[in-house]
Amino acid sequence: MNQAAPPLQATPVQTNVKHKLRHRAEAALARVVFGLVRHLPFDAVSAFGGRLGRVIGPLTGAHRTARHNLALALPELDEGARAQILANAWDNFGRAMFEYALLSQLAGTPERIVVEGEEALAALAREGRAAVLFCAHLGNWEIIPMALARGGKPLTIVYRPPNNPLVDEIIGEVRKPYTAGMAPKNTAGARIMLKALGSGEHLILVVDQKINTGMEIPFFGRGAFTGDAVARLAMRFDCPVFPVRTERLDEGRFKVTVEEPWKFPAEGTDDDVRAALTRINRRLEDWIRARPGQWLWMHKRWPK
Repeated sequence: MNQAAPPLQATPVQTNVKHKLRHRAEAALARVVFGLVRHLPFDAVSAFGGRLGRVIGPLTGAHRTARHNLALALPELDEGARAQILANAWDNFGRAMFEYALLSQLAGTPERIVVEGEEALAALAREGRAAVLFCAHLGNWEIIPMALARGGKPLTIVYRPPNNPLVDEIIGEVRKPYTAGMAPKNTAGARIMLKALGSGEHLILVVDQKINTGMEIPFFGRGAFTGDAVARLAMRFDCPVFPVRTERLDEGRFKVTVEEPWKFPAEGTDDDVRAALTRINRRLEDWIRARPGQWLWMHKRWPK
């Protein structure tokens, strides 16, 4: 009896070619969209992104994740309240994505962005002293480094690179005018972070995303792996830590708040690190509770 032929499998070369083609297509689409909206009015583009987010978001698998996360974090809310929060969250996400192409417009309209509490951070910048900042995916988080560069020094952004290196290049082009550098979350990025702080620069990290390593720290009452970079870097360089948040206001305006700096023990122990991360997660909770419709609930923040 003839044996059935084994199913055809893509070779590594074929898979690599497919990835490259997909990456090129994604990058080309991103550049077309950026080119189309870059010169349009900010409010119109932002509103369009919000409408698109509200329509498409609930149709995706990410919406199930968002509903699950919201039920875990804020179980006291009824279904109606949760539905409204998720609608607002998709609106905010859609706006933030389309506003990406218009950050240069925002830089040219400082009246749209109110910055409060940056005096201590600006003083450190003038003195050439290092600082670590942390923020969350609230409002339009991309506005923070741009807004703070106006009154102090450009920040080095720590970020997770997208899977598509060509899209990563586009992101770098957008951020380049208002940043000191970009440190990907890998070995090369770690060297950039150490060099930046050693030179008295300011570093910002977004710390509310799911990771698979780090310490398990309570977040809305449930254990969540939490990166320790903010605490360990601040302890190693004996520099202050600034909580920073952004909020979306009415009429296409934003507010960036730099809170009072925290001080962690120099060369702290693992217990000191755990205490620092617990404090950070509690601050994130406060921010999210204040503006639940502006947080990115779509991340798989908690383990199953």
